[in-house]
Amino acid sequence: MRQADVSETGFTLTELLIALVISTLLATAVFTFFLNSSQIITNQSSTTDMWQRGRNALAIVRQAVESAGFGLPQVSDCPNGIAAYNSNQTASFSSLTAITAAVQSSGTYDPTAISHINTYSLMTVAGGASFGDAPVGTITKTPSSNSATVFLSNVNLVQPNDMFIIDLPGQACLMGQVTNVNPQGNGQNGNNIEYNSGKSSFNPSGGLSSIAGTTYNISGMNFVGANFLDLGSNYFTINQFTIGDGGGTATPTLYLTQYTANQTTTPTRQALARGVVDLQLEYGLGNNGAITQWVLPAHYTVSATQQILAVRIAMLARSTRYMPNETSPASFVMLPHQKLSYTVPTSNGPGCLQGNCRHYAYHLFESVVPVRNNIWGGP
Repeated sequence: MRQADVSETGFTLTELLIALVISTLLATAVFTFFLNSSQIITNQSSTTDMWQRGRNALAIVRQAVESAGFGLPQVSDCPNGIAAYNSNQTASFSSLTAITAAVQSSGTYDPTAISHINTYSLMTVAGGASFGDAPVGTITKTPSSNSATVFLSNVNLVQPNDMFIIDLPGQACLMGQVTNVNPQGNGQNGNNIEYNSGKSSFNPSGGLSSIAGTTYNISGMNFVGANFLDLGSNYFTINQFTIGDGGGTATPTLYLTQYTANQTTTPTRQALARGVVDLQLEYGLGNNGAITQWVLPAHYTVSATQQILAVRIAMLARSTRYMPNETSPASFVMLPHQKLSYTVPTSNGPGCLQGNCRHYAYHLFESVVPVRNNIWGGP
């Protein structure tokens, strides 16, 4: 029998097993490294995306607050508010105040059941004319209560699509939109403007009586000499910020509904930033430019001595990607002055995988915005 040549001998079974184990361990280590690296990169990407969305949304809200009140009449001009037609309803009362914040209704977004905190919506209004509260004309004739025509002393500064306010001193302020300007007037009636309902989503059918609605009784009112305020059109904007979550099944999203003077149909709300789970606001009140106290909008009442000098915004955003290996804080302090905290839900969380919202990244965006247009005296 021929003896085996040493040079032809292979690996023993033991050596093969050892090599296989080592290779497996190395492969496992490499796979784990790449898996962890991929998870870290994914988490970082999701967090960066959340930061970007949050910063952009906060910038838009800040801009709306900073622009609020420009070109609007003073509160002293319309102390009882302004009766107007709201394009998203058949008819409603609108104060047309520069900044309005209110607790959202449970029908749109209601985190109180899980976070035990009310979420606010925000509405800002800016005029579109440099006239401010200076009238561009006065009414020369008392119009019919169901008329869509107003006769003025001067229509030279009025343009089609301009938003306007009729100021009846001590009685009422009525808002509409100019649809046509007749400089030469009609016969002996003088100059006039029209505000037809079919040409503007801001004008109801029925003329002044529909605008006044049940808010004011304009029957028999003397309109002669009443001021006609022009709010312009190009930059007249109503911004409404709300949070929605599709009934708790979708990721909470900050929406913006924007009404402009040049629109012809009711606007639809636009998704501004996904992952915004809470919006809190408080007013900095004071006089002579000095803030003396911070209050929640729900606790604020109009005061002749306390103006809104600043608005503090606290917006909590979360990532849209589930992070099973991450755990967020249990709660976030939204407004230190008010001692309000948002509790992160661990079950039945809106839009959260398995209902547990703690396996997401969060960031609290905060900003104090000075109210620059103090021609108004607050809501």
